[in-house]
Amino acid sequence: MFPVNAGKDVETFCRHALNIGEALRNDAVVKPETAAPSITATTDSNFTRSCQEGERHLEVRIGNVETEPGGRQVFGAVAKADTHIQELIRRSLDSVGRTEGTVLTAFTDGCSGL
Repeated sequence: MFPVNAGKDVETFCRHALNIGEALRNDAVVKPETAAPSITATTDSNFTRSCQEGERHLEVRIGNVETEPGGRQVFGAVAKADTHIQELIRRSLDSVGRTEGTVLTAFTDGCSGL
């Protein structure tokens, strides 16, 4: 995933990771051949405070969708970034085989952003 000759500079690594993420964000969802009869979704959020004066604080939202046969997709986003958590959840559900007839069970911590 990362070029061997990229060096050890953290900025090079971060820039490369962000470029890959940007390319993946727009990829079409690959749906499995069989529909999932049920999906369990779990979501959580965490507020991470910087210990340094003047540094930024982050609200992170993460989640996981799973099917009984073992299909699984995880997702995460930083709040107030250019990522829509609702779209990540939809893409994740579609990637494990959601249909109109799929029974969905969801667990969350009650965060208003989720």
